[in-house]
Amino acid sequence: MPENSPSAKRGFCAITRRRLPILPCILSASLSPSAYGQEWLPAIEVDAPKPLPSAAKPIADPSAAPGGYGAEIGPGNNGQLCAGGVCNDPKSYAAPIQSVGTKVDAPVMDTPVATKIVTHQMLEDQQAVTLDQALRNVGGVNTAGGGNAALGNTFTKLNIRGFPTQNYFRDGFRIDSFGTAFAGPGGAELANVENIEVLKGPAAVLYGAVEPGGIVNLNTRQPLDRPAYSVQQQIGGYASYRTTLDATGPLTPDKSMLYRVVGSYENDGSFRQFDYSRNWMVNPTFRWNVDADTWIRVSEQYQRNNLNQDQYFIPYYNNVIPLWLGRSVNFGPPSPYTQEQSLTELTWRHAFDKDWSIQQTAFMQLLRNNWQDIGGSTNIQDCITNPRYVGSCYTPSNSVLLNYSSYPSDNRQAEYATTVNLVGHFNTTEQIGHALLIGADYYRYNFRGVSQAPAYPGTIALLGPPTRLSPLPYGLAPSNATEQYADNLGVYLQDQIKLPYGFNVLGGARYQYINSRTGAADTSTCGLFAYPWTGVPCNFDTIAKRGQSLDHRITPRAALLWRPLEWISFYGSYSESYSPNYNGQLVYGTDQPTPPSAGVQEEAGLKLSLLNDRLQVTADYYHLVKTNIPVGVPHNFNSVLLIGEGRSQGPELEIQGEPLPGWNVNLAYANIDAIATRSMPFNVNVAPIGSPLPFVPRNTGTLSSSYEFRDGQLKGLKLGARYDYTGYLPFHHYADDGSYIYGSSAPSYGLVGVFGTYGFNYDKYKVTLQLNVDNLFDKTYFTTGGLVPSSFDAFNPNGYGQFFQPLTPGWSMQTYNFNVIGAPRTFRGSIKVAF
Repeated sequence: MPENSPSAKRGFCAITRRRLPILPCILSASLSPSAYGQEWLPAIEVDAPKPLPSAAKPIADPSAAPGGYGAEIGPGNNGQLCAGGVCNDPKSYAAPIQSVGTKVDAPVMDTPVATKIVTHQMLEDQQAVTLDQALRNVGGVNTAGGGNAALGNTFTKLNIRGFPTQNYFRDGFRIDSFGTAFAGPGGAELANVENIEVLKGPAAVLYGAVEPGGIVNLNTRQPLDRPAYSVQQQIGGYASYRTTLDATGPLTPDKSMLYRVVGSYENDGSFRQFDYSRNWMVNPTFRWNVDADTWIRVSEQYQRNNLNQDQYFIPYYNNVIPLWLGRSVNFGPPSPYTQEQSLTELTWRHAFDKDWSIQQTAFMQLLRNNWQDIGGSTNIQDCITNPRYVGSCYTPSNSVLLNYSSYPSDNRQAEYATTVNLVGHFNTTEQIGHALLIGADYYRYNFRGVSQAPAYPGTIALLGPPTRLSPLPYGLAPSNATEQYADNLGVYLQDQIKLPYGFNVLGGARYQYINSRTGAADTSTCGLFAYPWTGVPCNFDTIAKRGQSLDHRITPRAALLWRPLEWISFYGSYSESYSPNYNGQLVYGTDQPTPPSAGVQEEAGLKLSLLNDRLQVTADYYHLVKTNIPVGVPHNFNSVLLIGEGRSQGPELEIQGEPLPGWNVNLAYANIDAIATRSMPFNVNVAPIGSPLPFVPRNTGTLSSSYEFRDGQLKGLKLGARYDYTGYLPFHHYADDGSYIYGSSAPSYGLVGVFGTYGFNYDKYKVTLQLNVDNLFDKTYFTTGGLVPSSFDAFNPNGYGQFFQPLTPGWSMQTYNFNVIGAPRTFRGSIKVAF
């Protein structure tokens, strides 16, 4: 038999698999002409190995560890998630293997927590370019718009199971956002993302100080062991275009050195006046396969985001009649925002043998932004219909004036983190197997920011004579400075135990230590608004309000899963969380930083794996409680109000996969019953007991499906459609019976999208043409909404608590509606060439 024949290669791999690198073996097998049947469009994909025939089981992983678990933490060889001899196929909606739920790659059917993977094929079919678009595929996750700074994005925070978070994870590491000062999840770049994992529920045992609702983790594209290149040009409405380049392959003949470089540039106009977004990103990654047991990976991502801040406010005439002039009208002036971000990662892994391995990652994020925030404090001066002010306005004639301020800021943030994980697979008896995880992590967070304020506002006339008006705020001077530092240290232990008769036990605990320090300038003695005015600018030298929080806690997790048959599992779990609330803000009326939040969750569910692992179903019901929920104060970036305790509960359903060859489907539904269950003594008016938590829709759901023709004259054509539903979005609730103030919250909406793709081979190139249409029926909708009386109104009898109280018509001259307006019908076309 010739030495280089396919049969010889397969035999060599089978004999030497345990001690030699498996990557060349996998590659040689995949290149064998007898390895797989001929596929439609058999060009090399830049982001995945050759797909298997649809009727086949997902790609086998010969490196799987004993007991059905994977040998890696996160994406391993060729960037895939593998466990138990199976790897996720990136060309399918099916995802039988997960990593985020336990940090140890494992089958979804053996994981007693609720997880969901937005696969690479889902992202491609949707042409998702922002994180909120991608997360429409997941039940129980929605995005909330703007925050109290409204940074020009449709969102800056995620709501998972009813509770917000302003951070996300990248390759298992937390990417923090300092309150609303940074774009946060709204600034996440997807051009280099392979797939997105979502863990629902508390994740503190593995990921430390995170919100109890869950986490979102972006798995980036990894170097491949074969040359592959692609270029994609996307063009859409409102002068939108995006160019993406992707190149990967070996740097050395023995394939010990691999690389991948992904770069993108995006320019988007907007249906909104003045709005734009210009982003570019480059991400080189190098991997050194030192030997069969050790590899080292280094990655650097640099991105720059430029956009226009949009306050999304709609002025109210006579305090009850909205001046609605269409969704394209932007009452705020141009307000530029710039953010630069650098993400550096170094990871190494060593396998002591086939059962034990160690992996460590060091991570650094450096971030800086500056923004104008023109329109950050807005009010209406109604000198026509408001009887309190007619005849006493500052203008000589009757007008309705829109006054807005500006708070330019320069902020810097740095994160330094490292984590080390020791994973072992062993048996204590012939019928009891363990997947043991022992880990430790350290996280350091630094923030410093300074802002200015104008002595005189900008004013435009909405109605009446435009007299004595200045177009922009002026007289800027330093008005505030804030800082926050935090050190986190955690150690954790987790054991996944396989027992007889299909039972699996998961147990773990973390010890967490947190040292958080917050400081803010005393604006009563410095800045433009000090009374009496001192003439002293507010900067870092005037920081006088300081608070420190020292805390430590043990957070456990325990779960039981029963898999009586190969295709069905039942599970129940209990978990706790602990979040330090890194927002750099003090509790209103105090000098204390926002206190930590604690969370407790119970969950039960069942999982199905059907059609030879091609279709996954998860149904669950959870009950989750969180304490110390911070609520933003309108126009006050330094303080928060607190909801003492909130509860979220409800059923969820996730279905994803490929029921028939060429037919992919994804369905997700969540019913979230999220209410306030305890008030704070000094914030009793923030959210009365029984009122729903702001910006959490009761019902969300999505259904998407696509079909690819693989035979006949239509071969190469794929057609698909989706429907996304978001229920009534509560902003204010004033009675325990569930009644709402009319017009104070965003109504429910459903959006229809369609797409078509045609792929063909031209010489050695694979060409893919695609067209997506979103909001097909051009529906007007609001992703966030609520009536917001200004907190600076001198006639407000209830102070800041009025933020969540009914508005009496005519009581105030300073009222606007905060509604993030959804995009109209949009088109996005794509041409992709891979070779």
